[in-house]
Amino acid sequence: ASAQQGLRRIASDGATVRDLVRQLRSADGPQVRPKVIGDDSANTSFLFAAAGSVQGSGGTYFRSDVSIINHRSSDQRIAVGWLAQGVDNSNDPVQYFMIPARTPLILADFVANTLSKSGLGAILILGQTSSGAADSLAQLGGFSRIWTNQPGASGTVSQGFPSVSIIDSVGSGAAIALGNRHDSQYRTNVGIVNLDSVSHTWTVSINGLHGSGSFQVTVPPVSMKQAGLPSGDYGDVALAFQTTGSGFYWS
Repeated sequence: ASAQQGLRRIASDGATVRDLVRQLRSADGPQVRPKVIGDDSANTSFLFAAAGSVQGSGGTYFRSDVSIINHRSSDQRIAVGWLAQGVDNSNDPVQYFMIPARTPLILADFVANTLSKSGLGAILILGQTSSGAADSLAQLGGFSRIWTNQPGASGTVSQGFPSVSIIDSVGSGAAIALGNRHDSQYRTNVGIVNLDSVSHTWTVSINGLHGSGSFQVTVPPVSMKQAGLPSGDYGDVALAFQTTGSGFYWS
């Protein structure tokens, strides 16, 4: 079907982001953990780990263009929760939309234009039935690109964020991020999404060619947080993430 056509808003039923998170499959027991960077298969729910409509430094303004596809042969209701950075989003209202059958939607500046939000955050998307329950038959996929015009030039700079499986990481299971660099020429930010109803603190271990170290990042309930690595010349680095607790999802 034609892209950029057919996204239809559905009236709110009063549900909150906390209610949406409660519909996710149980995080208890053993899990099959997909690759951390993205989800290649269709799924019933997924995250965009970072998105925004936010002023940057040096004359930049970052916005997220989002693509969502419904692979089913029938229309699909979706619930969308906005997880603003650094605050408890549990009681924020959920927004609802309908995607036509077998249709990819391409939505420019999704955070501002579709969700009427601003700032930096994460986006939680869950397929639902007409009654508002989690839809086990949903077949959704997505991709997000955050970008800005390049100051003093005609081009743009951007970073892609593929959709991430809800069961990306569970409880105290460790996660690894590779391919980063932090020195006098480059910097690395780490981002964590916490889908639990309470806050958690992650220890981030830095293993670099030129140095090592660790620091902590605390993320409020149903929220996300980005933090820069501590100042230093680590060179190319691998990062490890570890927290305590069990039975909750994070990314």
